[in-house]
Amino acid sequence: FGMPSTNPAPFGNQMDDDREADGKPLSEASWQAMPLGYDANFLSVPLPLPAILAQNSAQAAPLKDGVSIVLDYLHFSTIIHAERKFAMLTAVNIHGEKLGNPGKRAGSWRRDIRMADEYQPAGNFYETKLSDDPVQFSRGHLVRRVDPCWGTPDEVKLGEKHTFHYTNAAPQVQRYNDVDWGNLEDYLLDKAQTKEQKLTVFTGPMFRKTDPEYGHDREGGPWQIPVSFWKVAVLQKTGTVLAAAGFVVGQIEFLRPLYESRVFSALTPYTNAELQSRHIQVPISSIEEQTGFDFSAIRPFDAVGGLEATRQVRIIAKPDDIVI
Repeated sequence: FGMPSTNPAPFGNQMDDDREADGKPLSEASWQAMPLGYDANFLSVPLPLPAILAQNSAQAAPLKDGVSIVLDYLHFSTIIHAERKFAMLTAVNIHGEKLGNPGKRAGSWRRDIRMADEYQPAGNFYETKLSDDPVQFSRGHLVRRVDPCWGTPDEVKLGEKHTFHYTNAAPQVQRYNDVDWGNLEDYLLDKAQTKEQKLTVFTGPMFRKTDPEYGHDREGGPWQIPVSFWKVAVLQKTGTVLAAAGFVVGQIEFLRPLYESRVFSALTPYTNAELQSRHIQVPISSIEEQTGFDFSAIRPFDAVGGLEATRQVRIIAKPDDIVI
């Protein structure tokens, strides 16, 4: 979906953001300055996180308060998987009519003071100088920096700042992050912005038991690296009409050198199709089956769910191939 950049970064090269120092965590007081969090009633159909989490809530990492499992930021929320230590689910509200441009990136990645450090792989995971691993990962936004940037100018800036938390980061190969995943996100944001519509997006890694391990010699390692990510977008087309679409985008093609260098093992569970860089629109029910999340409230609006079985899985080569 989209063409690679004209000067893609060589696989494994240090990227500027791989070398940056972690920012200072935001203070406790800063989290009480204004209402925060994903709004379950943002669209015409309520989409509460507890219902979507379903049985996965038992695997969520707790906040330091010992009660909550949801980290609330401006216009979005994240839930961390306690064992995998990356977000299992993010949810963001995007208001196309009120979107603002935060300008050139100003944020630094930082830990969230509200959650124990053990659930937040930070600089010690991403810094290239800390290991001679044959490939390095970039900090991949799950809720990307421009999505919650709407409202007043101050809210636009704060929304971007909040996305630069390690609780919103996942290990992604830079070219995958820029091209494959990024192009899909561009399309969805444009869909909301050009028609001044509301859009809610749920995102997460496709956690599998067979995901390969990485970073044995890094502090807190090893970690299992997700080889694909899913996204469910819900668009408010009119005042009462929703449309939804589910996507799975894999980075296994970019991880191939790690298998070849024997840093990763267990290549065999993946099919030939999974070994290709694919951009796939799938029925939302398929994402439910693979993740355990419950999107039953969205299922009736699935753009491909009602198509005949042979047309439900769609290879995305260009924006026109997306159905929503």
